[in-house]
Amino acid sequence: MQEMQRKIRKMVFWSIMVMVLGISSVIGVLIYKSMTKKESAAVAAAPSAPVTHVLKAGEQVRTMLVENGIVYLLVDGKGMTSVIQIDKKSGAIDRRVEFIPQGK
Repeated sequence: MQEMQRKIRKMVFWSIMVMVLGISSVIGVLIYKSMTKKESAAVAAAPSAPVTHVLKAGEQVRTMLVENGIVYLLVDGKGMTSVIQIDKKSGAIDRRVEFIPQGK
């Protein structure tokens, strides 16, 4: 009988430990999400200022990334690749970095 009680106590103990781990992980995720300042996908997908006015003639946008209120554009054109950093709300260019092509 004592053997059975020991097994049940052990099973109850591990069951409680798994439940505590699950609850603490959920609380940890909630705290993490409330502390980070990144925008949600819905806010990031909201319409922003048009960025076509910042492109030079013959340039195309290859990739766009929106993070923390900043739009990053990877642009190809005239044999060069550029990264343009644009403020999402104002549409102003913060920075433009042009990469010099290497010899082929």
